[in-house]
Amino acid sequence: MSEGAERISRRILNDARAQAEKIVAEATEKANGIRAGAEKETAERKERILERAQKEAEEQKRRILGMAQLDARKDMLAAKQEMIEKAFEQALAELTNLEKDAYLEYLQKMLLASMKTGEETVILSPRDKDKIPAKFWKNLRRELTATGRKGKPSLGPEAPDIKGGFILQSGGVEINNTFQALLEMQRDELEPEVASLLFGER
Repeated sequence: MSEGAERISRRILNDARAQAEKIVAEATEKANGIRAGAEKETAERKERILERAQKEAEEQKRRILGMAQLDARKDMLAAKQEMIEKAFEQALAELTNLEKDAYLEYLQKMLLASMKTGEETVILSPRDKDKIPAKFWKNLRRELTATGRKGKPSLGPEAPDIKGGFILQSGGVEINNTFQALLEMQRDELEPEVASLLFGER
């Protein structure tokens, strides 16, 4: 090969090598750019995922906490209601189990306040029917007559579900003056007082 041809061949090889190196450098730069962009995108995506996960965790925590607080309030309310119910049951038991003379005096006052004509039928519990002495009815008739009413009350059939107090019957009308009914009628008014005594709240 002549010297000129060899020079041309070397030049072509050098140009080709330089071109190849340039292409490799550009490709490397481009790959580095792509990798840097991908790493940035991955980091940003990871940050977004972490932020979203944290928000979801906080929201879930808030929901769980809210539900727990609601359940706690429900449990507290149920416990208070149970205590109020027991207080009314105890009040009924204490009224029903008053000492005999006090109970009879209270019963007579209730009968005198409830009777309009003095001819009503009185329905009692089996316990009361058995323990009320004859003088109780004698005194009741005397008091009725003294206040211008007829002193002719009569005893009706006993009612096992009555715990205390009585039911009056007159002309097809019943007046429920049992202790259960009286407490129930006044319950709305009494409950705030009971709650105040039990829990110090109004």
